[in-house]
Amino acid sequence: MSLGWKRNERGLARRAFLGTAGTMVGLPLLESLIPRRARAADLGSPKRVIYYYVPDGIVMAAWRPATTGPNYALTPILMPLAPLKSDFMVVTGTVNQPAKPASAGDHAAGTSGFITCATAVKSTTDIRLGISIDQVAAQKVGKATHVESVVLGMEAGAQAGTCDSGYGCPYVRAISWSGISTPVPKITNAKIAFDLIFSGVDPMASQADQAKRLLYRKSVLDVATARGTALQSRLGATDRQKLDEYFTSVRETERQVTDVGTGASCKGATAPDPAAAMDFEKNVKSFADIMVLAMQCDVSRIFTFMLGNAGGQHVYSNLGITRGHHDISHHGGQAVNLMQLQTIDTYEMTLLYYFLNKLKTTVDGSADLLFNSTVYFSSEISDGDRHNHDDMPVLIAGHGGGMLNTGQHYSLPTTTKVSDMLVTTLRTMGINDAKLGDSTGPVMDILKV
Repeated sequence: MSLGWKRNERGLARRAFLGTAGTMVGLPLLESLIPRRARAADLGSPKRVIYYYVPDGIVMAAWRPATTGPNYALTPILMPLAPLKSDFMVVTGTVNQPAKPASAGDHAAGTSGFITCATAVKSTTDIRLGISIDQVAAQKVGKATHVESVVLGMEAGAQAGTCDSGYGCPYVRAISWSGISTPVPKITNAKIAFDLIFSGVDPMASQADQAKRLLYRKSVLDVATARGTALQSRLGATDRQKLDEYFTSVRETERQVTDVGTGASCKGATAPDPAAAMDFEKNVKSFADIMVLAMQCDVSRIFTFMLGNAGGQHVYSNLGITRGHHDISHHGGQAVNLMQLQTIDTYEMTLLYYFLNKLKTTVDGSADLLFNSTVYFSSEISDGDRHNHDDMPVLIAGHGGGMLNTGQHYSLPTTTKVSDMLVTTLRTMGINDAKLGDSTGPVMDILKV
């Protein structure tokens, strides 16, 4: 690709790209670049969906609001989200029956069924499940962007062997499935995820080749920034500010993920687990920044993120906790375990808040990214000790472009299917004919109709 601008009636492209040799910097949507005819037609901003998974369930007694409707009081776990109360809804009462196994293995069955709402075949070799909602979206609208969907997570791990009571490891390490036997590998290295946005990365490259690419990418960003500076004289005041904020975001995100380092040669090896390379919280926030940046420059509109694998054993030492999360989730009703679980769950909300607030404070057309997004948050089970798949902890953030009735607690009938909730999220992208698992149709209560 040659470096330059494709011209239109105003001398510039509506959607501008700066790049060369497979490395791109996509600009955010700038009103000044849209032809007057298109502006008059009110093209609108694209809609996004994000599916955000946390392992090991939630302490429901400290999660579930006592009252329903818009005047509900936030519970202790939800308090970190208080500044954004009008931008999300709490949903209780849903059930994911296909994710309930006939025998042991609730973490594997629940995680594989998280957004597939399909029943996993208990086997280490005969891996069979179903397509996930993000890949349903990717099949419908994914080709409108450079990357059809982005699949991210904090923990890697081998795909072979047994990981939970006879279930194969793919069931515990993937929530995104493009087919009945095809889990979509997630990216667990922030630098590689960043390179995905700018294209042309080879994760199997040697350390020397990676260093060359890093220098090359920086030079492209220097050229892109210079081009953007030259472009500013042709932009309105709002677009000049938006462009400045965008390049600041690119630089800051690159700085954060570059801190991971290039590492040793990875020929013949899997990508390194970023949790071992940098601070857990900083790493989670780096992935959040990457997702926001990908939305901002419209690289992709469909995302999944796993805070951990099924039955995650991350030790939250930064919270003063010395045992693994999964071990504590088998709380047995003991006060000390429940207190530590509540601490972890509340911390998970602070991490979610960082992502949601980043969306909220990023301008997107005439609104912001959070307004034009739908973020589905939940876990593979409800209570970590009971391993139940009913009364699921569901939070939906964002306004879906104005289609969602946020700012409320919805206590739905206990027969409400998770699959119906997921199909509803695709309504916000204009996908009205989605099929998933045992779904019978959208949950109209949470939509503005």
